Amino acid sequence: MARWLKDWASNRRAAAPALFLAESIRGPYSRPKRTLLREGIVLAEIEQLLGLQGIDERLADADARRARLRGELERLRRQVEGERAAFAASREEVSRLRHDSRMKNLEVDDLDMQIRSYQKRLDEGIISFKEMEDLRTKIASERGRINRLEDEALALMEGLEAKTEEQRAAEVRLGEREAVLRQQILATETEIEEAGGKLDALAAEREAAATAMPSYLVSQYESLHAKYPDPVAGIRNGTCAGCKLRLSGNTTERVRGEMGIVTCEHCSRILYAA
Repeated sequence: MARWLKDWASNRRAAAPALFLAESIRGPYSRPKRTLLREGIVLAEIEQLLGLQGIDERLADADARRARLRGELERLRRQVEGERAAFAASREEVSRLRHDSRMKNLEVDDLDMQIRSYQKRLDEGIISFKEMEDLRTKIASERGRINRLEDEALALMEGLEAKTEEQRAAEVRLGEREAVLRQQILATETEIEEAGGKLDALAAEREAAATAMPSYLVSQYESLHAKYPDPVAGIRNGTCAGCKLRLSGNTTERVRGEMGIVTCEHCSRILYAA
């Protein structure tokens, strides 16, 4: 084997003395220039991939923030609708109480007229003793009834007055609350608009970054990004930072030696030396 190597070296010296001289100057353990060049390319590609992944992470964060803001906006709008509905229900309650009070008062008035009619007939009519007793019984009964109706009418009126005051106070509170909610809605809508602008800027930044990369590399990245939010993962303690599974020694050495784009044998993420 040693003789074969000696002959190979002699042939290299004879064929390309300048190259042999350069290798002699570098020393027997120096890496060839082509390897160093390739390592530089790999490092640049990894940096491009990490840059693209960073943009995608910021895009995901901005999109999630916009989604949260939209949810908050929807919550605020529902709150406005809920408070308006509660006020409308209170107003309906006041209307119902007003109607019930009016009807109860009409019932009292009708019964009072009936009692007056009975009393007039008793006082002025020419009737038998039995009819007189019947009228006296009716008048006594109806007076007891009218007393109860008047108590009910009074209770309704008092309830109506209290509810009306509550409604006035609720209307004031609703106006104040709606003013606060409108400000919050406006601020949230502004934040959503700003988040949309940030997303547009990041999308343009991403497009520029992807355009500057080799198409095959972008294709590989996009395929992985469809499955993972982090298609590019570092090696930590001999494991893939993405899937957390241990890598083979050969894979780890290839990554550390920057021997091309190396992927995890478990999840296919693109690896780099963290």
